[in-house]
Amino acid sequence: MRAFLIVALILMTSKLTGQNLDSHKWENRLILIISKTQDSEVYNNQIEEFDTSYEGFADRRLIIYHILPDQYKSVDYQNGKSDNNWTTSSKLFKRYANNQSDFKVILIGLDGSIKLQQDNILTTDKLFATIDAMPMRRSEIKNRK
Repeated sequence: MRAFLIVALILMTSKLTGQNLDSHKWENRLILIISKTQDSEVYNNQIEEFDTSYEGFADRRLIIYHILPDQYKSVDYQNGKSDNNWTTSSKLFKRYANNQSDFKVILIGLDGSIKLQQDNILTTDKLFATIDAMPMRRSEIKNRK
């Protein structure tokens, strides 16, 4: 019984760290696509907008989180990892959603702060232009040459 409780505690702790976006700080930029429903037209159009920009996302060290009221999943383009399984949790939705909007997109920079948020579709061009104008991104590009 005691071993079962220890294993259960470890499993619960690992789920909680997955919900802590601070673990990405200084490693990845994050896009949060937040919707009250997975069937939302604007949510699905946003996913479609980002669907063909794998190289741009990887180059900019972007991870996308799909966040619904009771679940979330992530896509890490840099490492080619896509979590097709939803994780049950409402913490990210409660932290970042806004009850006045059915949909929201948020860009979080390497420093962990919100750089952009809007309640309509974020185009890939606007996303990349926003990131590419950031000092840390300009430094990344300069150091690559």
